[in-house]
Amino acid sequence: MARFVMVGGRGGGGGRGFGGRGGGGGGFRGGRGGGGWQDQGPPEQVIKMGYFAHTSQDDLVLKVTLEDVPFFNAPIYLQNKQQIGKIDEIFGSLKDYYVSVKLGDEVKAKSFKPNDELFIDPAKLLPLKRFLPGNEQRGGGGGRGRGGRGGRGG
Repeated sequence: MARFVMVGGRGGGGGRGFGGRGGGGGGFRGGRGGGGWQDQGPPEQVIKMGYFAHTSQDDLVLKVTLEDVPFFNAPIYLQNKQQIGKIDEIFGSLKDYYVSVKLGDEVKAKSFKPNDELFIDPAKLLPLKRFLPGNEQRGGGGGRGRGGRGGRGG
């Protein structure tokens, strides 16, 4: 059975932390622009993502009932669109997975009861098929390798 474990961030990094050397982006349409991330307020619509299963330290663990996979750091909301935290980790099998939610400073894990429903912005989801074998990336470079390190003189 295939296991599905994604921990941490998206990878890549596109020059962050190394003075801009190195190219590429974090995997989503090239590099990120300068400046910090800004909260854009609550989304127009939220959909049920799943329900509260239990706590782990100060994080929530949610049983996801959607087939689609959330972005890391995607905001999680109550039904009234109040943001409570962000996706931290995704774990489990492809069709039966959980996420941990890092709560905001003002939200306490003890305030949730088992089976409380939690919500996500549908724009922060990726289709499951993107993670399945045989899903070729469109417009790929046809087997281009990563390339060597390059030499230093001769």
